[in-house]
Amino acid sequence: MKILHLFSDWKWTGPAEPVVSLCEALTKEGADITIAYRKTPIEFPERTVEKEVKARSIRYYEGLRLNRYFSLKDWLHDQKAIRSYCQDNRINIVHTHLSHDHWAALVSIGSGKNRPILIRTDHKRDGMPENLFMKWAMAKTDGLVTYSRRIMEKDRRSFSIPEKNTCIIPPGIKIYNGVLKDMKDTLKIKPDEKVIGVIGRLKPDRGYDTILKAFKMVRDKTDKVKLLIMGRSSQIEKSIKQPLLDLGIERDVILAGYIIEDYFPVISAFDVFVMMRAGSDGTARALREVMSMGVPAIVSDSGMLPELVTDGVDGFVVPPQEHVLAERLLMALFDDGLRSRMGDNARQKAKNQWDYRIQAKTLLGFYEKLLKGR
Repeated sequence: MKILHLFSDWKWTGPAEPVVSLCEALTKEGADITIAYRKTPIEFPERTVEKEVKARSIRYYEGLRLNRYFSLKDWLHDQKAIRSYCQDNRINIVHTHLSHDHWAALVSIGSGKNRPILIRTDHKRDGMPENLFMKWAMAKTDGLVTYSRRIMEKDRRSFSIPEKNTCIIPPGIKIYNGVLKDMKDTLKIKPDEKVIGVIGRLKPDRGYDTILKAFKMVRDKTDKVKLLIMGRSSQIEKSIKQPLLDLGIERDVILAGYIIEDYFPVISAFDVFVMMRAGSDGTARALREVMSMGVPAIVSDSGMLPELVTDGVDGFVVPPQEHVLAERLLMALFDDGLRSRMGDNARQKAKNQWDYRIQAKTLLGFYEKLLKGR
């Protein structure tokens, strides 16, 4: 069984980490995996798909352009190149992840009975768009993979996909085992102050209005608390800075920016984590990373978030209402026993359920089922 994964992006955002880590895990399970990606078009100092694939010793192919922006020349090149690569290397399965590589594979491999099996993973937070293109594409696609039961149910309804052609895989995560230094002094947080953590793109659609209003309610009850926000966005003035001034809480909110080197040490300073809406890929990687560090989380009841946090066990699931969020924050912050139990449960969930090896084995079983049922 030879599998080609296509990923039409070069940036280390959204689904990039889950796709590369999945390919790494599949390779370690002995699968014959090759990943083709968009080569980095510019000098870029931060992480990229290309850098990560090569650092992890995953087999790759750079003969495709996979340009998701309009380029007739690149698209025509890929139509021929994907077909030739699959034929020359006897590829059994083409696994696509984004709409452009899905479309490119559909056009390239054709519809003959001897073509490779075509699979799509839905990385969208709210499921794939129900439009004419996606209906056409999914009708010609052999298998669908999602990380969420909710998203799978939505996609099955939207595209009339038989259950036997679907696979729900657990989200994967790499557990951090490095050195943790105390970051409170660096962040100018007093030893006796509790820390509410937030991580994500600082965009208005991520529920920050609810978080900031809830934090003000908490701050009105105690002066022993700080809100630490990690992330960046060109929309930070509108989504964060101006609301802080309007609410009068700017002195108690730490804008830590985009952190790479000390990312996990900063997470270890959190007493509780809050997320009201996941990013565009929907798998809430930051949430799962924080929980893997033994930090309980409070999330809204939207999207995949309630599938990641078990209410009352490893965190709380709340409606997106500031007074409810504030109430749960106060419970988690000032009940040390409750917070400790929830944190331990969160860490165990990450270890036992969010393992890329489990994900890879589940997916290999799905590959085999589709090949046998052809």
